[in-house]
Amino acid sequence: MKKKASKKSPKKAIKKTSGKKSASSVGKCGKWKAIHDFMPPGPARLSVTGVCTFPTPGFKVTLKRHVPQGINPAILLLDKTVKRPSGIEPQIVTQVAVKFEARTNTRYTTVSILPDGVQIRVQNVH
Repeated sequence: MKKKASKKSPKKAIKKTSGKKSASSVGKCGKWKAIHDFMPPGPARLSVTGVCTFPTPGFKVTLKRHVPQGINPAILLLDKTVKRPSGIEPQIVTQVAVKFEARTNTRYTTVSILPDGVQIRVQNVH
């Protein structure tokens, strides 16, 4: 007697998730502005501002220079990081102001916010 070859179904990989979204994907950010002020007195200042909306209070948002910067020196890359509240918060939609400031004489044309991929045209003030 011949034995039948058993057909085993291939096991599919199951991706386990905790059900929690990453902090950076929870809120929605917008109203971005980038202004490079060359007016005297003093050194030139680049200011990048925006507003992020979250489902609860307690979120903190920061912008920091991306390391390393990209190959185009006219584009400033900034990393946006979002920190969740540590405790239980009421379910009240909250807006958080975001700001980055730096003294620089580099003439940027664009600021790119990572990981969102948002491109902001820099307004020069002379």
